[in-house]
Amino acid sequence: MKNFAQATLLLLSFTFIGNATAGVLVEPVLGYQMSTKLDLDGPGGEYSGGKGPAFGGRLGYQNLGFQLGLDYLHSSADMDDNDFDGDFITDEWAAFVGFEFPVMFRVYAGYIFSATGEVELNGGQDLEFSKGTGTKLGVGFTGLPFIDINVEYKTGEFTEAEFGPISGDADTKYSSLMVGISAPFNL
Repeated sequence: MKNFAQATLLLLSFTFIGNATAGVLVEPVLGYQMSTKLDLDGPGGEYSGGKGPAFGGRLGYQNLGFQLGLDYLHSSADMDDNDFDGDFITDEWAAFVGFEFPVMFRVYAGYIFSATGEVELNGGQDLEFSKGTGTKLGVGFTGLPFIDINVEYKTGEFTEAEFGPISGDADTKYSSLMVGISAPFNL
């Protein structure tokens, strides 16, 4: 009887260890921005409607559904319909937290602690932004094998701008809605 109890306890511990999802989270991300808005400080005005691709990834830790780590996203929104000749390009680093529910659903939020941006104006000059911060919120459908379908909304602000040799303070806001897929791996 004692051996049966020990074997049962051993089997149960392996079952729980096998079902634990603790480990390093590696998650490549590929998305498409459905709508991007850029609000330039002062006489620049507000521009919206930019669409384009995005890619990046998340690296962090996951345990019992809880996720924590770093997020990188490079995005490019076509703003040709506005007063620009090119894309509004951003690079963002964020810290994120999330939770993956057992029933095909997850939520996450992030704080963008470093962002840069660039847009080409009519005439060929680049307007560059730096010292960006912001937030992002996302939901994901996790019911497919190896693939998550995500919807993410982000908003941020740049506090410095550079136009050729001229640089200074800025109050430039941006936001974007992105639909994407990701492939989370627990190592």
